Amino acid sequence: MSKLYAIVDIETTGTGTTRDKITEIAIVHHDGSKITGSYSTLINPQCSISSFITGLTGITNEMVSKAPKFYEIAKEIIEWTEGRIFVAHNVHFDYGFIKEEFKSLGFTFTRQTLDTVRLSRLAFPGHKSYSLSNLIQRLNIQVKDRHRALADAMATAEIFGLIMDSGSYTGTIDNFITMGIKTTNLPIGISLNYILNLPESHGVYYLKNNDDALIYIGKSKNIKNRIAQHFTQHSEKSTKIRQRTHSIDFQLTGNELASLIKESIEIRQFKPLFNKTQRTPSFPYVVIQSENDGIPQLIILKSKDLTPHQKCVKYFTHKKLAENFISNKLFEIGNLLEQNFTFGKIDNPLYRKSLLSNEALSNDTESFKRLFFETIEKTRLWFDEDYVLEAEGRNPTEKCLFLIKDGRFYGFNYIDSSVTINGIDDLTFHIEPTPYHPELDQLIHTYLKKSTKNIKVIKL
Repeated sequence: MSKLYAIVDIETTGTGTTRDKITEIAIVHHDGSKITGSYSTLINPQCSISSFITGLTGITNEMVSKAPKFYEIAKEIIEWTEGRIFVAHNVHFDYGFIKEEFKSLGFTFTRQTLDTVRLSRLAFPGHKSYSLSNLIQRLNIQVKDRHRALADAMATAEIFGLIMDSGSYTGTIDNFITMGIKTTNLPIGISLNYILNLPESHGVYYLKNNDDALIYIGKSKNIKNRIAQHFTQHSEKSTKIRQRTHSIDFQLTGNELASLIKESIEIRQFKPLFNKTQRTPSFPYVVIQSENDGIPQLIILKSKDLTPHQKCVKYFTHKKLAENFISNKLFEIGNLLEQNFTFGKIDNPLYRKSLLSNEALSNDTESFKRLFFETIEKTRLWFDEDYVLEAEGRNPTEKCLFLIKDGRFYGFNYIDSSVTINGIDDLTFHIEPTPYHPELDQLIHTYLKKSTKNIKVIKL
């Protein structure tokens, strides 16, 4: 059966899929040899269109004021793209916006995709740019109303037709559509169609053998792409995983932090065969931050003796590693002190000893304390106060809450977006405590240092 295509172009209020909205959409049907139909409509974005965007597209606030809202034409978009390969010039942009609009309605929009930018690079080699404007000019395509959805979709359809007419890119097109997956690499019981229809969302996925035992747990911002990689990579590990995989399962998480935490917990819990490097051993020793006569110091404890309010810096598998950590940290501080000012006699053999034991810090104690805290800040696992991290849930009607309590990660859960939380006692009612592990605190610290744009921090 020959493939059918839906060639799509959209106009938007900007470039951010989660911030901006669609103002116009056009869908052109193509059967691989000719255009067979078209659909287009303005869309009320329910927000203002900037003068810059109006200057680019010609679409004004007045033009969209009486246009249908996205939810009013969502069914038509489904019908016009159903059973067809979603084609666009820079498909990630158009497909991403449409997926986000459907997500806001509580639906998942999934289609096989094909990018004419990638195809054009192969069909028309040697150009510096493969933007739609440049291809229109070089291929002598006649376009009216440039930067309007229907005109651009028709231009893309013409480019697509020229690629198809060349006759030498059918195999490449098939390869792009199938994400490079060869059906011969797929286990019995897992179809290509199943993989191509996996969600392109945050989540944790599970690969199981023919005894239904977990052999690998992974996480990704895009489950479909990540699982597809398992069947296209050629490393020794990928080959072994592929040979033993009999079924695939997944759970959506709604956000990256939930995926990180869930993956970490479940790898330790189930110990899958191919997650050996991610299994963390027990940590019987812990270094904590303490104080002696106003001077900060580092102390080694057995982990089982750690109390909730003690300030955990780092966990260790062996006591010697903890001792080395303290020596290295204080040696680092000592070097900084030497660079900044004279601290007693530099050639004094007791200098290092006095620094390591935090004794005889009579000269510029404040500088030592400042450098101590700056150095430990890079490593410490404890949190200074109780707070909640709020992130996106698995659907528009819920939110994901992470509770930080008594200096450490307590647990996370999904609750209805309409629920109001009144204090920490209310939170602990909704969130079941997670068995403590230092890796979870480290994951959260690392994530928050990297980015907080998708996380709301609520102090309690």
